[in-house]
Amino acid sequence: MADNVGVHEKGSFTISDVLSSIRKKDSSKKAGAIAMFVGVVREQTLDGKKVEKMTIEAYEEKANEVLAKISEDLTKKTGIVDVQIHHLLGDFFVGDDLVYVSVAGAHRTEVFSVLQEAV
Repeated sequence: MADNVGVHEKGSFTISDVLSSIRKKDSSKKAGAIAMFVGVVREQTLDGKKVEKMTIEAYEEKANEVLAKISEDLTKKTGIVDVQIHHLLGDFFVGDDLVYVSVAGAHRTEVFSVLQEAV
């Protein structure tokens, strides 16, 4: 489960890495759908303030533990073969990727439902 989740320094892990990780697994042969969510930095906060920069830090050991538990639990759902959650750390600016969540499963209905739950 370790390579299914993680916190990574900005620039050290990309959306291509997520897709590659999914496809190299034998379980991917059971998947008829793969859906991905990319969380990005937007230009305004919820209360309308301009975003200049966002700094994300984490207690990595605990973050990895929590992400692994979420991934493990969601992968047990009917039709789901893989759930990946990767959060980036560092300084971020408008438009930068922050988080990648992917779900692979037998059918799109199950995949979309679990993706929404994971996010």
